[in-house]
Amino acid sequence: MRTADVVIIGSGIAALMAAEEICQSKNVILFTKKKIWDSNSMLAQGGIAAVMTEDDSWELHKQDTLEAGCNVNNIEAVEELVKSGTTSMKDLVSIGMEFDKDESGQFHLGREGAHGKNRILHSGGDATGKHLVETVYARIKDKITIIEHEMVIDLI
Repeated sequence: MRTADVVIIGSGIAALMAAEEICQSKNVILFTKKKIWDSNSMLAQGGIAAVMTEDDSWELHKQDTLEAGCNVNNIEAVEELVKSGTTSMKDLVSIGMEFDKDESGQFHLGREGAHGKNRILHSGGDATGKHLVETVYARIKDKITIIEHEMVIDLI
């Protein structure tokens, strides 16, 4: 019987990021009902919005996000998200995530939806999710136990 300090159910980017963080100090088993590559995260084509330039701010990002959400967003959650976005993107780069860059080596930032500034980071054009999953997977594959093709019905 396998034992673990932490059991993670699912293989999307949230699960993989949690495993990446936790496996530094705990024994982790990750269960996925199909293969590790069969997640919606692998199919995510859009980019990730974050303040990455001097002419942008978390306040502007917040305003755009609230507008895009027709002002029914949870304001505290939006504020936390946009305030931590820059650091989160830098953290992803530090673990090996490669975002698209322009000819001068700067991030190629797109503009989508209700955004008033170019702040969308992409990887591989429209393959951001795939690249993010592959990046995190490469970091954790030898540090955790991954059990594929297994449904988790009961936990005892």
